[in-house]
Amino acid sequence: MKKLLSILFITYIVIAQPGYADIATGQALVDQACQQCHDNGMYSRSNSIVQSYPELQARVEFCENASKAHWSDAQINQVIEYLNDTYYKFPKP
Repeated sequence: MKKLLSILFITYIVIAQPGYADIATGQALVDQACQQCHDNGMYSRSNSIVQSYPELQARVEFCENASKAHWSDAQINQVIEYLNDTYYKFPKP
């Protein structure tokens, strides 16, 4: 029982961390809109045109506009955070 409570507490702490919901929302937005044109292999290919955090921001904004996803600025930022945390790992300016 003690072990179960410890696991539940640690899970709660991880989920309650600031930014976790943003990352999860970013992933859902990518799954919904971005994968209509390409799969996740796009983010990890060796010849990526995205080489920095500002380039990632510009690319997400370009793709959001091209796909007519109609995301808010907050949603665009959530997608950027998800992609950077999951794939690119660029230092944030």
